[in-house]
Amino acid sequence: MYRLLLVLALIAPAVSQAKPFFQGNPEYVDPASRELAGRLLAAHGGMEPLAEASSLQFKFFTKMINGPMPFYSFEALDLQTGAAYVDWLLWDATVAWDNEKLWADKWPMPMSAGFFVRLTASFITLPWQVQADSAQIGPVSSGTLPEEGEVIYDILRVTFNQRSPVIPGTFYELYVDRETGLMKGIRFDINHPGMVANPSQPLGPNLHVFGEYRRVDGLILPTFYKSFGKGSAKGGKSNAYHFAWDISIDQEFDASRLIPPDSAKLDQVSIDWWNGKSSDGITRAGYSDARLKGAIK
Repeated sequence: MYRLLLVLALIAPAVSQAKPFFQGNPEYVDPASRELAGRLLAAHGGMEPLAEASSLQFKFFTKMINGPMPFYSFEALDLQTGAAYVDWLLWDATVAWDNEKLWADKWPMPMSAGFFVRLTASFITLPWQVQADSAQIGPVSSGTLPEEGEVIYDILRVTFNQRSPVIPGTFYELYVDRETGLMKGIRFDINHPGMVANPSQPLGPNLHVFGEYRRVDGLILPTFYKSFGKGSAKGGKSNAYHFAWDISIDQEFDASRLIPPDSAKLDQVSIDWWNGKSSDGITRAGYSDARLKGAIK
């Protein structure tokens, strides 16, 4: 009995301190890139608060300027496994991803729903996501952001050596405030075959500029940002704005939400893309007509 209690006492801290799925050992191209990535991470609260976090959950609103009705969603990301689901409340639609199977239900749009399953969660957690084993960090450059005058920011380029829901295209460029160390903007392209006609010709680059932050259990998360389309790095008007609220990292992830209803369909485009398979011949929507019961092993 004493030995059993001793073993339990030793493993209890390890269980409670399970590391986030994206915590690893990224590759840095030079010391300057390592220093800037470290300063960025520290400014947003460091990795320690995530060690005891269960999941990232939040409500999210997007409105295209002079565009159609807004997008309103509830999003949840399991910080230990990377599984995620998103509910689009105005459409009664859902998309879910368990790291192997991806399904969508009642998705009304022509583009791939799977593209969005971890997109916003990745945007607002990039200071931590770039710590993944697959990340290649650097080099460092500098530049300005639209609507920010002549303020110069350090720019940290990040790529990943594998395709995943973390990144919508081929690269990220993180604009870091030289005084605060906070992520002020991100620049990226899009090459997901469910979103572009030809993945070898990425869409963009696109730009998000963050304007508000919230402290959540020790983390400083960006919660409001504007979007700018191609060519806006040197100026131009925003084409959308986005807002996240009711953010928590201490709520248990509801794994039952990963179980598809009978009406759900596989998003085979995203599954094949993230598994490194060719996108030749895949249509932009690309949903399987097979019902998930029996189709998912």
